[in-house]
Amino acid sequence: MALGFIRKKSVAVVEQGNVARLTPKGRVGQDAYRQLLGAIEQRWQARFGHDNIRKLREVLGRSAGEPSAQSPLFRGLEPYTDGWRASVRKPATLPHYPMVLHRGGFPDGS
Repeated sequence: MALGFIRKKSVAVVEQGNVARLTPKGRVGQDAYRQLLGAIEQRWQARFGHDNIRKLREVLGRSAGEPSAQSPLFRGLEPYTDGWRASVRKPATLPHYPMVLHRGGFPDGS
């Protein structure tokens, strides 16, 4: 569903083998996002102080993990041992779990 949305907006194309690639319009949007992210961080530093934002970045970095490694946040995707997902064989390919859309959560209501 998400790919359909970004294809309709002409920011990505899907090539053979279901590989999504940004279009020139998509790269412009990605660059704009990065600039906006930097601007927001600068505003936060001015508002809350450089040291506070540095500390926040460090804490969030530890929580999210290194970009080259699997994030510790992925441990939250492991199913509860007594939940229905634990009794289902883990797929060999992504997605392991349904995508949460704007319409609501997982099919089981979680």
